[in-house]
Amino acid sequence: MIGNTISHYKILEKLGEGGMGVVYKAHDSKLDRMVALKFLPHHVATNQEEEARFLQEARASAILNHPHVCTVFDIREEEGPASDGASSGRRQFIVMEFVNGTTLREKMSGSSLSVKDAITYGIQIGEALQEAHSNGIVHRDVKSENIMVNSKNQVKVMDFGLAKLKGSLRLTKESSTVGTLAYMAPEQIHGGDIDARSDIFSFGVLLFEMITGKLPFRGGHDAAIMYSILNEEPEPLPQNRDDLPGDLQRIIHRAIEKDPEDRYQHVDDMVSELRRLKKDSSRVSRPVPGATPAAAPRPEDDAIPATKSGTTKRWFLWGGIGLVIAVVGIAAYVFLSGEGTSSDSVAVLPLVNVNSDPETEYLSDGITEGVINSLSRISGLRVIPRSSVFFYKGKEMSLQKIASELNVRTVLTGKVLQRGDNLDIQVELVDVQKLSQLWGEKYSRPLSELISTQDQIVREIAEKLKVTLTGGERTELERSSTTDPEAYKLYLQGRYHWNKRTEEGMKKAVTIFEQAIEKDPTYALAYSGLADAYITLGDWGFLSAKNSYPRAKAAANAALKLDNTLAEAHTALAYISYAFDWDGTAADAGFRKAITLNPRYPTARQWYAEFLAPMGRYTEALAQIKTAQELDPLSLIINAVQGLIYIWGGEYDKAIDQCRRVIELDPDFFPAQLFLQWCYLYKGMNDEAARQEEILVRIRGLGEKEVEKVRAAYAASGLVGMYRLELERLKEQARQGDVNAEGFSDVFAALGDAERAFEWLEKSYQEGGYQVFLTGMKPWWRDLRTDPRLRAMLERTGLKKEQ
Repeated sequence: MIGNTISHYKILEKLGEGGMGVVYKAHDSKLDRMVALKFLPHHVATNQEEEARFLQEARASAILNHPHVCTVFDIREEEGPASDGASSGRRQFIVMEFVNGTTLREKMSGSSLSVKDAITYGIQIGEALQEAHSNGIVHRDVKSENIMVNSKNQVKVMDFGLAKLKGSLRLTKESSTVGTLAYMAPEQIHGGDIDARSDIFSFGVLLFEMITGKLPFRGGHDAAIMYSILNEEPEPLPQNRDDLPGDLQRIIHRAIEKDPEDRYQHVDDMVSELRRLKKDSSRVSRPVPGATPAAAPRPEDDAIPATKSGTTKRWFLWGGIGLVIAVVGIAAYVFLSGEGTSSDSVAVLPLVNVNSDPETEYLSDGITEGVINSLSRISGLRVIPRSSVFFYKGKEMSLQKIASELNVRTVLTGKVLQRGDNLDIQVELVDVQKLSQLWGEKYSRPLSELISTQDQIVREIAEKLKVTLTGGERTELERSSTTDPEAYKLYLQGRYHWNKRTEEGMKKAVTIFEQAIEKDPTYALAYSGLADAYITLGDWGFLSAKNSYPRAKAAANAALKLDNTLAEAHTALAYISYAFDWDGTAADAGFRKAITLNPRYPTARQWYAEFLAPMGRYTEALAQIKTAQELDPLSLIINAVQGLIYIWGGEYDKAIDQCRRVIELDPDFFPAQLFLQWCYLYKGMNDEAARQEEILVRIRGLGEKEVEKVRAAYAASGLVGMYRLELERLKEQARQGDVNAEGFSDVFAALGDAERAFEWLEKSYQEGGYQVFLTGMKPWWRDLRTDPRLRAMLERTGLKKEQ
């Protein structure tokens, strides 16, 4: 096999061989990286059960995505010489991450590890098992040979070949005791049913081995080892290491209890206790009571003091609360490690919906957004806003890259699983600078108990992070938005659908926000959400101005009547004052009020910039949109509006660069593509503007036939042909009852038909809406800007542009 090339993998050397496969180091010529290839041995390739187990390993490992689990890239089948030199034939192999390091067994070499390394490795192994167990996978063969330690002294758990997946094939009775005997749980030896607690037993055996250099259950032959596991107690740890904390012995002995009911029921609890020991580390050791005085500790041991014994109280908090507690982990880690400064920046990445059910997606998204909003009220903590973190939803990117792009030190990830009326949440907090996990936990809580605990947790965060709260912030943290859990659940659903920014999503959001209000008529946030939904329906043309903005205004006023401190509601009302009421004074005051209440609310600054620029206050507008962009660096709409502000300031080249940056993030983001077309029109780049029209038609979902029509119209008559085609579309929409007065006025202006352009502009004015005031700032109206009828129309709005 050495030197052969299989597919695009060149075999370099043999790494090892076991009962379930032969492993080779290989070079991946396509991606120019080293990988490990694991082949099913030829002598078992014809055994259907062994082949099934081999494939089960691939499926088990491929499910997992964790820094301490060896990653499976692919499973392939090729024809060629067998891996053991036998005759050619069909070969199946797994393509895995190549781990440059040694096994934990080789690293120990028959002796114990330092306390520091043992606990560090233990935490990392436990985190890998957390990932497996949360995905319904039991490893079943946790042992030192299956743990690799790489060149960075980080653990990788290998070989899920014996893994048992829920819902997967069940191995035969004879194979139910496969694995390495000395690490087996009693129930494995008996051949009974096994679960995650069996892995916990093996994990405890491995910890014992790392601390002592010996296995807890030993014998001269298999029968003696089995007898020891089933009947004997391991020797006490202090006889081997007298510098150990008492709690470490308690943790290990609880893990290797013979009755599964007496062990840790979840590996999460065991890992949490190990982390607590690590956080309490110091250079001064405290011997276990009754132990022989220890010799001077070795410098590399970094001994860990004993902590108060007793059973750890496990708080089961609802999923969103679990995320909030993660931030407490930041503060605890930093202050206990003696660094003296808090981690003042965090990105809460979108939680993964484990149910894979679109109907429950609102929970994972809503919990994420709710935690972000709660934490953002604390002025001493920089929390990345929703739109920036949701840019990473579903994307495979390293946490280091995400943290670098968002300029944060810590990143929180998690998963949500709904079980009836309960949620299971697993979260992990990572210090990206140190490439280490600070904290992780799994929570289970009924949906109905969120509100009663969330305020308490947020206050604890402020205390742990040592943030100085103003009186207003303290009041804000103590206030509950609603006491009705069903209303809150509906609010999360409403925000989920509103954030889709589709016509269906926004209209559905209106219905759901109204249901939340019906459940709790005093729920100010639900009224604010309803206002936002109606505003966007009007802005995007899905409802007429007269049918959207008055309803938005009523909802915003209702929210402020209930809670006059809501920055979101003040922002909505200010926008309506400008966009529908044409009251610039009220709009300016409203935006300033919102920013005073929450200076870090990016939407307030974005909408304020959109108001300031058309009013002739370009410098102020640019300052506000740049602040919004700093607060929410990956928000598509904020970055696109920054390009629009450049257009209104006549800086077309800057606008082009800005729009292209947004398009790099999302080529299908309509506003950025539209504003880029405006730039081309202003600069007379007609060919580029026509190509943009093709892109816009595709994004609107009009189909390739319409794209071909655009291309043919431009080829025949230039921009005029393209505008005539748009006019035909508007007429067809009007025949179906959807009359777009603004669209008609713009296209007639572009065609140079001033009379009909102003006729339709009058109809647009009668409908209401801020687009009338923006008419002169659109590229299609360039030739009519000096027409006195346009100036007269703008004066009728009552908005006064500063020169």
